[in-house]
Amino acid sequence: MSRVEEFGIAWRLAYMREDYSLIEPLIHPDYRCLDHRMGMELDFEAEKSLIATVSPFLILTPPKILYENDDVTVGLVFSKYNETQPRYMASMITGHYKNGKLIHNEIVREVLDYDPSEGKDWNWEDYE
Repeated sequence: MSRVEEFGIAWRLAYMREDYSLIEPLIHPDYRCLDHRMGMELDFEAEKSLIATVSPFLILTPPKILYENDDVTVGLVFSKYNETQPRYMASMITGHYKNGKLIHNEIVREVLDYDPSEGKDWNWEDYE
């Protein structure tokens, strides 16, 4: 399993179930997450608060690996927010590692005006 896949499983469990058992051992104590769309930089405890807010409404796809080496990973994730009107996003997530642990995540999100599952060989129910 690639590092992107390993982190994808752990983050999906955290974001969709508020279960941090897989992600916590992978996070460096000095971890920071920079979300460019929200203009926020968070430590892991603050990110957990954000997760608790969005978790009831969120479905994430597994990440598509765009790039991976020992120091950096880049993945593409689609998300669906089940609100009154479903909202879709594409997120490019770049992870930086120190001593094998995730120390810095950068997220660039784009709101989509279409459902990214349409015309594909997957659907959102596959990932609930």
